[in-house]
Amino acid sequence: LNVEELLENNAALAEKLRDALEIATDQGDEDLLTVNIGSIFLDAVPMLHAFESYCTRQGAASLLLANLEKEKELLRIFLRVSQMENSVLRRMNLNSFLMVPVQRVTKYPLLLARLYRVTPAHLKSREALRLAQNKIELHLEHINSLAKDISTTKLWRRISIINGRRSSSETDMINIKLRKVAVDVLEWNHDEVRFAMEGKLLYTQPTDNNWRRGRTIKLSPVNAMLVTLGKPTEDYQPDSDELLAFPRKNGIRDATLLLVREKSGRYGLLREPLFLDRCIICCEADVEDYFEVQELATKDTYLFKAEDGDQTKRWFRQLQYHAQGLGAWRKRRNALANIMINGMQLRT
Repeated sequence: LNVEELLENNAALAEKLRDALEIATDQGDEDLLTVNIGSIFLDAVPMLHAFESYCTRQGAASLLLANLEKEKELLRIFLRVSQMENSVLRRMNLNSFLMVPVQRVTKYPLLLARLYRVTPAHLKSREALRLAQNKIELHLEHINSLAKDISTTKLWRRISIINGRRSSSETDMINIKLRKVAVDVLEWNHDEVRFAMEGKLLYTQPTDNNWRRGRTIKLSPVNAMLVTLGKPTEDYQPDSDELLAFPRKNGIRDATLLLVREKSGRYGLLREPLFLDRCIICCEADVEDYFEVQELATKDTYLFKAEDGDQTKRWFRQLQYHAQGLGAWRKRRNALANIMINGMQLRT
């Protein structure tokens, strides 16, 4: 196992983080707002390759250790006594130490996700956190595909069983699979792809029969992803509380709503991507629990709702925000409610 290579890369990462902290402190930045952790992780490509080499061979190393302990009684006794008597080992056996680097790299995306949530939206370093998280998650999925283990349980799931966090890790794996589907379908530049929002939605296609007052609406679950293309600028403020936000050049060149369903453990598109430059996002005043997405070309209409009212409103606002500045037909309207209003004003 390439333990020395891991030590060198982790030492280099720790040194960069320390240098960034010292620079921020010297500049009087008590809140450390100038520390760009996302950028530091984005530059740590050699570290990911080192983890890849380790993780893909860790299973074989654990198996070899187990066989040696069975064959050599003195080795087994030595390891057991060291575990119990050496306080530095914290009563951890050697197999547990072999798992530590694997557990470490899988915690990086969780750390970056938490930092992203608490970082103010106006800071430029915020987007680097999301990009670094996506990059590491994609690399972990690649490691999973390379890992050759004695069991059919994949790398992330095996770790979750050991840590007792099966549901959380499985959720992470599902998110990675869904993102991989999105990247493969859209064929966009990976460096400019952002996952603005992800989660479960309930949907239906309205008809005269199922959209009558008093009737119970049958909804089906689907995995939804709001994916954008482009590098956001300072004007990109999707979480703004403004009720009316006029289109601005915010660096987003394209955006789409992807609907993915699961069948027998496999993921596939429910339908072709709903590109927001060709869609209308609206919400009826008397039906606040739902929002509507209509594709202009096909006239296909979908009604969506989330698990609760707050999530439904958040999905609606995010989709409207990303849709408002896309499409030539919107730019011609100049943000007016009716295209004829502009012409009438020119005549007066």
